[in-house]
Amino acid sequence: MTKDLLKQFEEEIKKCILCGACQSVCPVYAETLDEVQVARGRMALLNAVLSGELELTDHLNDIVSSCIGCKACSAQCPAGSSADLANLAAKNVLGREKGLPFYEKFISRQIFSNSGALTASAHLLDIMGRRLYTPLSRIRPIHPLLPYMRNGTARRIPQTAGKLFRKRHHANRLSSKPRGRVVLFYGCAVDLFFPHWGESAIRILNQAGFEVIVPKEMTCCGAPMLFMGDAETARKSMETNLAAIGDAGPDAVVTLCATCGSMLRELYPKFLQNKDADPLSGKVVDLQEFLISRNLLNDVMFTEEIRSPLRVTYHDPCHLNRGMGVREAPRTILKNLPGVEFIEMRDADRCCGGGGLFSMSHYDLSLKIGRHKAERIRETGADVVATACPSCIIHLTDLLERAGLKIRVMHVCELLDLALRIPDPGLAALSHSSNKGSSK
Repeated sequence: MTKDLLKQFEEEIKKCILCGACQSVCPVYAETLDEVQVARGRMALLNAVLSGELELTDHLNDIVSSCIGCKACSAQCPAGSSADLANLAAKNVLGREKGLPFYEKFISRQIFSNSGALTASAHLLDIMGRRLYTPLSRIRPIHPLLPYMRNGTARRIPQTAGKLFRKRHHANRLSSKPRGRVVLFYGCAVDLFFPHWGESAIRILNQAGFEVIVPKEMTCCGAPMLFMGDAETARKSMETNLAAIGDAGPDAVVTLCATCGSMLRELYPKFLQNKDADPLSGKVVDLQEFLISRNLLNDVMFTEEIRSPLRVTYHDPCHLNRGMGVREAPRTILKNLPGVEFIEMRDADRCCGGGGLFSMSHYDLSLKIGRHKAERIRETGADVVATACPSCIIHLTDLLERAGLKIRVMHVCELLDLALRIPDPGLAALSHSSNKGSSK
């Protein structure tokens, strides 16, 4: 595999005409102004690798690892280069040839590839955060000793759920014969931190007339491993998921996580190199896209008006907007939700700086990128910022708390489920509490 994977994306590398259009949209370049940390610079370096002028080095690995994976460069490129995919291929070539750092190898092969170890690690992180990290963060003299402390403020650590989503009983409650059956691909974050999203999705899909299957054999989508440069481990997760989904025989595979959806739809066929991945890519659909594309909204919503509307703005997750091409569906839902006043923010599709594991390895840079998003959210005067990506929600929550903004961050499916189950009191109560606590 020395450079086979990179060769697969050679056309994308050579499409780059070095025009620099990517500079205007790259969130990393906007903060660093470093030419090698923008698509044009990276493509020039990778072209040199393919021509034999440049060796695979640790420094090159640092350069390709600084890409947050927001796909803005590819969307902006006038020559049509998928520079983000070429950069990801380079990361995996370097991971294979140079080896992963010990901690990345451990995280990829011992934690993300093992559901039991991942669960235990998440619970350990939660306990350490609540019982050690957060209490210690209140003691000013030891701030320099704590990770992720910035300006006297500790990082917000997500709490794990009391009971994992995959271990809960998922009963379908259909009022009539189902229109079809779908697999709900919930992903690691929903399983560990946001199981209520999964339960909301099942209720919504049942109300729309669809039977929901949750295969217990599903595992991590493979994105963390692939983005760390461990394609071999990622491929094992891909194959496990393909088998589990295939056995269920669904009409569609519905996702709640932008990265999971982009991974299943776009990256499985490109990086698995298996003809069996192609049929799956035609079935993968985001929950919001599924509801709107099939004209199901009227089947899952109430029409009651609420006197005190909840002001909601929306942040476009990069992997949902540019990875899956889903932009209008969540806006259509929010604009039609009873009791919601939708407010479009400026630069809604600008990266928030989360980037999954990127915010762990490049925390200062992720905060610099994210400060622009926090300001745009503040400008809207919203009570809630809705989105559809766990990484974005975790990072936005941290950003807003650091900015002193008491604005709640929610998945669109949560708002939809509130309207579905509790048409008046639920959203009205949320609106009341948000209005009372918001800092504008």
